Amino acid sequence: MTTEEQISKVREERDEAGQELRHTLIEVSAKVEELEERLRPDRMIESSPIAAAALAGAVGFFLGSRAHPTVVGPVTFVALLGYAISKKFWDHESGSIEK
Repeated sequence: MTTEEQISKVREERDEAGQELRHTLIEVSAKVEELEERLRPDRMIESSPIAAAALAGAVGFFLGSRAHPTVVGPVTFVALLGYAISKKFWDHESGSIEK
């Protein structure tokens, strides 16, 4: 095999590897965007406000179950519950509920 043939072969392999890398990056980017959309807190609360309220309650219970009670637990629970309710109400009023 001549030097030119070797150079040509290496260039072809490099080009193929570059195309595979671009394809992989496109796939990874699409998956990241999908996960990012699914993990947005406001989307999670919109899709299941009862679960969000239960989670807020659990967090509130955990933070509020210390020997010296603090205001953090109840405030967290009320804040997340209020956000979930207001978000559902706002979407209902604006007519943008997606089903």
